[in-house]
Amino acid sequence: MNSNQTIPTTTGPLSTTDTAMLEVLVPGYGFISRMLMSYLNFDVSAYLQILVSLAVFGATARYALFVIWAHFNELFVSRAEIRLDDEIFQYLMFWISRQPHMKNTNRFVAGLKTNSYWNNEDETDEEDLEDDEDNEDETVNGKSNDSFDSYWAKVTTRDKYKKMQFTPSEGSHYFWYKNRPLMLEREHRDGGMWYVMNNERIYLSCLGRNPAILKTLLAEAQQAYVERDRNRTVIYRGSRIAAGQSFNWYRCMARLPRPLSTVILDQDQKQDFLDDIKEYLHPRTRRWYTNRGIPYRRGYLLHGPPGTGKTSLCFAAAGILGLKLYLLDLNSTALDEESLSLLFSELPRRCIILLEDIDSAGITKARTAGSTSTSTPDTPVNDATPKDGSAEAGSAAATEKTKKGGITLSGLLNVIDGVAASEGRILIMTTNHVEKLDPALLRPGRVDMKIAFGCTSEADIKELFTSIYGTKANDISRSGAPTTHSNGSNGSVKFPTATIVANTAKTNGKIVQNSEESNGGVEKGKEEDLQGLVFLRSRISDLASEFAAVVPSGEFTAAEIQGYLLNHKETPEVAIQGAAEWVQTSRDKKRASEGPGETEEEAKAEGEEKDKA
Repeated sequence: MNSNQTIPTTTGPLSTTDTAMLEVLVPGYGFISRMLMSYLNFDVSAYLQILVSLAVFGATARYALFVIWAHFNELFVSRAEIRLDDEIFQYLMFWISRQPHMKNTNRFVAGLKTNSYWNNEDETDEEDLEDDEDNEDETVNGKSNDSFDSYWAKVTTRDKYKKMQFTPSEGSHYFWYKNRPLMLEREHRDGGMWYVMNNERIYLSCLGRNPAILKTLLAEAQQAYVERDRNRTVIYRGSRIAAGQSFNWYRCMARLPRPLSTVILDQDQKQDFLDDIKEYLHPRTRRWYTNRGIPYRRGYLLHGPPGTGKTSLCFAAAGILGLKLYLLDLNSTALDEESLSLLFSELPRRCIILLEDIDSAGITKARTAGSTSTSTPDTPVNDATPKDGSAEAGSAAATEKTKKGGITLSGLLNVIDGVAASEGRILIMTTNHVEKLDPALLRPGRVDMKIAFGCTSEADIKELFTSIYGTKANDISRSGAPTTHSNGSNGSVKFPTATIVANTAKTNGKIVQNSEESNGGVEKGKEEDLQGLVFLRSRISDLASEFAAVVPSGEFTAAEIQGYLLNHKETPEVAIQGAAEWVQTSRDKKRASEGPGETEEEAKAEGEEKDKA
């Protein structure tokens, strides 16, 4: 052999070139192989082909299993997708948070009732706490404040330690439902602010091609969510989560319905209003509208001074008819015509939408006669004419109105009764100054019925007095020590510190009372106090007449009178004694707020005329 011939050096079965390539592909390969050869006498290169084969086999098997699992899910697994921007998401999360298997999971999201599917819990807990308090013995030591101290201690403790709710965290969760294994996947998707309402989804899966079990679960979740409200009136508000987001309807609360009898308004007006809504909601009415090509919409305008019960009537009607109430504030600076159209298009077929104080929005003001000739009937015109008559001031006022909000009168009218306006809903608008509204808004088809609210009449005052002091069936029973109040010529009458429920009936002028039901098992020593209260309740009609004789009719609103009576919740006769002084004080305050516009003699004469009326 030629001594000058170069012999290539190899490391094991691999050449130097191969080793260099492996060093590039697998950093650190040379160092690891030398360490294993030096200390363990193990040549990695001898088994490199086997290792590569195993890696290729593993990757191939993983890919094959992925393909097989994908086909298996497609053919033998049923799956339901629930998105965050849909109401069914709230149904499912509410149902899941109350399932027993959530107590055993080790991956969950904890919260303190901050989400919409947890709201209304405070009202329910409050009622349960009051019910428990009513069932307790409240005559311990003969002190009425013991029950309040116990109740308040529970309330403050509960407010400090709020109840935590748990929902599944991101990932897969397995549970059993009706003896069937189900899988829940919660997935978050990254996105900008425009996709915040669609960045979370939930997937429900079950074995088998029949998805009936999933539909049953979702139906049960919906039923549990709806039954949580019981007979409450659910209120939604049109708003947005953050700047840049689109407007949507968000549930804000659920309140107990208000009885129609508590709304101080002429009985015929209340009944006509309710009968008109019922007639509109009847299925034959919808067919009648459709057959004649008339848009199926109904609008109402409630107008009158503040505090006369306009919003209360709307809320009472929603509770009686079981309709959801949707509130929208047209004064929002972020609300534009596109958002307004979107909100109206998403209204359910049967609901009440309430636009409060529509005159304060500025877009519905009556236009001047001069501007009518140069504008269309549905085009808003700024009615704020500058005193100096300068065009620049008018332009500035118009610019300010444009900046205040992107809604115009024509845009509002198109939403109410335009071609693309929603049908089936009930639109109720309230205003304190109907004369300020543009006639285009008040024409039939947009406003089909107007209800005028005014100051209370004599009959209204009696009704309000009876409503405040009359015994209600669900009043909280109390049997504490009575408090003595001076009653003038009638001497002293003892009243308990809170309302006592007494099941009484008048028969031939006599009071028939069941002591066990009305007293709630109180001691016999308290029966005299109970009888005194029962006697007072039997005189409620006479007391109402006395109060109405002192308070002049047509001068005060129901809210003003109610505010005064609430200062004497348990002492109606004291309220009657102080009514004259309250009337005079209220008149003085009104004159002071109106400013010097009349002499003292004129004011006195006016007061005497009102008293005579």
